[in-house]
Amino acid sequence: VYQINWLKARARRDGWKEVLLVRHEMLWTSLWFKHHKNIWEKRALQSTEPGKEAYANKQIGLWSDFDKKARLMFQGKQMDCN
Repeated sequence: VYQINWLKARARRDGWKEVLLVRHEMLWTSLWFKHHKNIWEKRALQSTEPGKEAYANKQIGLWSDFDKKARLMFQGKQMDCN
């Protein structure tokens, strides 16, 4: 009986570790998308050719959409990792 209770307690603990990891991964995903958006914003500002600026603006939109979609998917799933 003691071993069974110990195994159940360990499984609960491991489950909470997984929940915490998933919350962090949701936050990291959003931050990663914002990071890439910021990189392309800098490139757009530094661009001297219209074609490169247009491509950078396209990438800004792409990474912004990724972030918006991720936030929608994660909505209501507690992304705060205090």
